[in-house]
Amino acid sequence: MFGLLRALFFGAFALLFLIPVAILLAVIGLPIIAVLGALALPVLLVLFLVGLPFLIIFAVVAGLLGAVFGVLMAFLSVGVVAIKIAIVVLVPLLILGWILKRLFAPTDSWRVGA
Repeated sequence: MFGLLRALFFGAFALLFLIPVAILLAVIGLPIIAVLGALALPVLLVLFLVGLPFLIIFAVVAGLLGAVFGVLMAFLSVGVVAIKIAIVVLVPLLILGWILKRLFAPTDSWRVGA
């Protein structure tokens, strides 16, 4: 309990020093960021004009791949559902047929394994 109180006390005490430091860094740093951003605008414009066609091509290819993948997964999921239904229906029929064959089939001494 005393450890928690000590952590809260020193955390609040540290904030007394960190808040003015943060304000000072914001006052000094924001104009520097604004100047660097203004200097970077021509570079960003060139990168945008050169990179935009590549971005469009990449977006179209990604969209086509996503559509193809989605259609393939839809067909695969339909196939999996069909297989599950077939197993749920056919396995009990197989077991029922085997049981009925064992019950009602005539015994034949000429069969192998009889």
